[in-house]
Amino acid sequence: MKKKIWISIGVVVLILVLVGVNVFRTMGKENLTVETAKVEEREITGNVMVPGTLSLSQEDFLYLEPENGEISEVLVKEGDQVEKGTPLLQYENEQLQLEKEQNALSLESAYLRINQIKDQIDALDDKEKDLEDQVGEKEAEETVEAERNQLNTDLKVADLEARQVQLQKETIDEKIGQLEVKSKIVGTVLSVDEDALAGRAQTPILHIGKADEFVVKATISEYDSLKIKEEQPVTLKSDVILDKEWKGTVSKVSLLPVQTENLMGNEDTAVQYPIEVTLDNQDIEAKPGFKLIMDIETEKRKVQAIPVEAVKQDGEDYFVFIVEEGKAIRKDVKLGATSDEFMELTSGLENGQEVIINPPDSLQNGMEVSVK
Repeated sequence: MKKKIWISIGVVVLILVLVGVNVFRTMGKENLTVETAKVEEREITGNVMVPGTLSLSQEDFLYLEPENGEISEVLVKEGDQVEKGTPLLQYENEQLQLEKEQNALSLESAYLRINQIKDQIDALDDKEKDLEDQVGEKEAEETVEAERNQLNTDLKVADLEARQVQLQKETIDEKIGQLEVKSKIVGTVLSVDEDALAGRAQTPILHIGKADEFVVKATISEYDSLKIKEEQPVTLKSDVILDKEWKGTVSKVSLLPVQTENLMGNEDTAVQYPIEVTLDNQDIEAKPGFKLIMDIETEKRKVQAIPVEAVKQDGEDYFVFIVEEGKAIRKDVKLGATSDEFMELTSGLENGQEVIINPPDSLQNGMEVSVK
């Protein structure tokens, strides 16, 4: 009997404890302590994150050109400083040399022919005088005039042939001039590839570049190409060099896209636009080829804004909680651009209203709250 009484007392105590806990939790839920922030005007920036590659600002790659013949001499070595127009390579082409000699003979023959015809025209006056004594003045004049007309025609033809040979000479001379390859940029000879020189590799024979001037190269999508413009500021970071960042400026946005193959291997292609970013400070620890993350600031303006931590999402809709007369009130909002800490508020709240920061999932519309 006593045992049953003690069991009954235990059950009652347990029920009272559970009820007390629930009451305590309910009271806690209905009177949360929250932190708030005001809706106010702030400067907000729009950003685009783009991966890029650190590259030399100017560089040139020279490949073997078999149509020029064989390389007879490399005129520079690794580490040499070169100017624009500095000779780098010399090709040797026996066929071009033979064509040049044949052209010279053809040109000499053409000028000999022209001189012969001119001499024949000059001799017609003496011939006309001799004919006058034989056939009379009128008939002699007619005979010589016919010959003079024919010789003048022959002279024009010979002159045209000489001009054609001269054009051939200029073409051959231009090709021979190209046998000496000159630098297109100012820079340093970064490498000389012996395997490429011997034709054993299809790599650049010479690599020339400005070793102390860097840019970051990247490609952007069609959508981002509408937002990214020249002169926009850029912040750059590296996953390899931690706790470091560099500043730069968008210096080039290509008007024309490059075509990249679709990963699925079909005919569809993704359109990408090349861009370049110039570093404000060239003293950077990274090396050419390093991958960098570029944070490009695409816009900066004054807007009504609220902290990112105040915004919650319900499907495709966004809402916040404000505090009115000690209660949390849910308000649907429309948002615009987003920065790291704030979101642009386009409608739903008035300037100066207080929004709850980091509202807990248990917070309900109309629940009593206390503001810190």
